[in-house]
This record gives sequence, C-alpha cells and structure tokens, in this order.
Amino acid sequence: MSRAPILKAGLGLGFAMTDLSDQIIRIHGIKGARSACRVMAEQPFILLSPENAGLVHGAQWFGDLIKLVQVEFSTVSFRTILDCRGRLSGALAAIEIGFDGVIIDPLPLAQQDQKDRLSDLGRQSGCVIYDDLSALGEIYEMADHILPDTELDRRLQIHLASLGKA
Repeated sequence: MSRAPILKAGLGLGFAMTDLSDQIIRIHGIKGARSACRVMAEQPFILLSPENAGLVHGAQWFGDLIKLVQVEFSTVSFRTILDCRGRLSGALAAIEIGFDGVIIDPLPLAQQDQKDRLSDLGRQSGCVIYDDLSALGEIYEMADHILPDTELDRRLQIHLASLGKA
C-alpha cells in the first residue's frame, strides 16, 4: 500500500531545510504542535518530533500528527524534522512520507556509504539528513507531555520574547 506524502508546509515558501534560522520546537504530541501553531502563527518555524520518535512511534505517527495540524492551522508556515535515532530504517519511511528533515545516529566510517545513499535519496525528495543534533542549533523543548495548553502557549511566548522574536 502506497502512502500519500504529507503536505510539505515549507516547500515553495522560499527557504530550504538547510536554513535553520527559524525557531526549532521539539514537541511530544498533538497538544504541543497545536500550541506551537497558535503562538508562532505569523512566523515560520520547525516542528521537531520527540526524541527517537522514529523508533518509538514510527514515522507514520508523526506524519499523521502533522497532517492534523496542517488542516487545523492551514495558514501557518512550518517545516518538519523526524528524530529517527535508534532506527535507521525509519529515515527511509520519513523520506517517503515527505518530512523536510531526518535525524539519524552517526554511522561508523565503514558504513558512511549508507549515509551517503540515504542523503542522496533525501536530496531527491527535499529531505535533509542530519547525524549531528548540534547542527540544528538551539531547540526549544515544549513540555506538552506535562503542561496544560495555556501554560505551553505562555512559556513559548516568553521564550520568543527573550529572543526578540515575539
């Protein structure tokens, strides 16, 4: 069964996934994604999956979550990165689904050809493969697995104000 690619929110808006100047927000579920969309409504940003989401939840879980928030917040501009550390095969699924970026574990030098092939597949689909989390820069950790919506919104607004982005 072939899965339809998710809507690529970031494509066609004049920025490439290698441009990481937008705020990166790690979410843990739909509540965090909705909060990010509410607060960041006028600014492009990047939604980052939970750590090891490709292993724990699977790429399709994050794809379905993204589809839901894209329907609810159709005017909000964001890109997506799936954390596939712990499950390299999840990166292939992420590329097929249509994410803008994927994080994988660093591979030993002997397996560098695997990363090169994966990166080539990603490039063909507009998906950047990262094997160094620090390359992403600062990541805002949304505490959506423990905080109510109003507190999530408030904390993200305070964070953005501290960066001069509010």
